[in-house]
Amino acid sequence: MTALSGFRIMMPPGWSQYRVDEEGRKAFIARIAERMKQIGRPDLDVQIRMMATSQWRRLEQTRTHSIYLADREIEGLTHLPLSIAVRQHVAPIGATFAAGLRSLTTAEVVTFDTAIGPVQRWETRVAGTDDLAGVTVRSVGYGFALPEQDTRRGLIFTASLPYPDDADPALVEAAVELSDSIMETFRWR
Repeated sequence: MTALSGFRIMMPPGWSQYRVDEEGRKAFIARIAERMKQIGRPDLDVQIRMMATSQWRRLEQTRTHSIYLADREIEGLTHLPLSIAVRQHVAPIGATFAAGLRSLTTAEVVTFDTAIGPVQRWETRVAGTDDLAGVTVRSVGYGFALPEQDTRRGLIFTASLPYPDDADPALVEAAVELSDSIMETFRWR
């Protein structure tokens, strides 16, 4: 087997990747500022930048490698507020990658056999409180173990979709289906 050099994944038109580092944070903040100007809401610019900086710190604390999100307008496409984060995971000594994932969530972790090997998937829903009351975040996790025998290491992708509680259920399901479709394109390099 040849040595792995990373992974590839296909994103829909209008999506960008941001590395979770200082350069990525600056690029992301610049994109947000540009968007606030486009929609004529400079009053939200500082507030959104502060929220983004806070979120970036959380991403760094969880050792997230990159985030993917739809941040460019594409004529004829409507983007949902779906984002996908990726990070490395190492299971505890004596545990396989798949077994190690079960300690990260209380949700049921389901294993799917695919052409690239087993893939783990789980879902959670968290209702917002306080300022976020009336908003639910649906998250879907995907685990891809390195294709080595008895490996403890791999990648975790987490797709997050915040939506108002009165959102059209068909749109929410479509976003989850989009996330599943994106993950089906994952390949080790």
